[in-house]
Amino acid sequence: MQINLDILRKKVGGDSYRQDFSVAARPGMVLLDALHAIQEEQDPGFAFRYSCRGAICGSCAVKVNGVAALACKTQVAPLAEKGTILVEPLANLAVVKDLVCELTPFWEAYERVRPYLVRQQEEHDARLTWEDKMTAAQLDQLQRSYDCIKCAACFSDCPKRAADANFIGPAASVQLYKFFFDPRDHDHPWRVNFAGAPGGVGDCDSHANCVKVCPKDVRPLRAINYMRKEIGR
Repeated sequence: MQINLDILRKKVGGDSYRQDFSVAARPGMVLLDALHAIQEEQDPGFAFRYSCRGAICGSCAVKVNGVAALACKTQVAPLAEKGTILVEPLANLAVVKDLVCELTPFWEAYERVRPYLVRQQEEHDARLTWEDKMTAAQLDQLQRSYDCIKCAACFSDCPKRAADANFIGPAASVQLYKFFFDPRDHDHPWRVNFAGAPGGVGDCDSHANCVKVCPKDVRPLRAINYMRKEIGR
């Protein structure tokens, strides 16, 4: 069986173009295997990102048949049965070459939320625990937030981000959530103001694409909704 792929490519500093490839299928083959086969056997200049091959690092995220996904986690056989597999770079990001995107806007949004614990004093108040301040559902969402692997799949498929480059996007919102309800954090007033300001979680249009494409079931929209409830948005 041959796997047929239609890949959107781009030369460095040049225009985008489509190119068809065909690779031999093997049992258990994932899309990342197919991309490696193209690079090793047909075009050594073909560029894409990857690292762990185990759905941990998030580096290999691309769009597959129009939806963001991890190449290392995407089985090709079910897709190939339906026809040619369309592979494109992530959306909402500039393309450097082929499937490699410039991730600076993603990380800039991440940095905007101050993704770190802010303390005015180092001593720990044992009375202020997550269990005291957060509901069971909020705690569940907190654990999911720590599972985010920064793959940018949600950032890519967020219609609000496509329409408004000032919107921080789902992944950065998840990072904001991690500290928004944390009683140890002394920057809560700033986080509340940031969440409700232009570009913050109050601007989310609730398309829920982020929930659909997240490879780790982080549920960014739920995190956003918890914060919107707190800020009255």
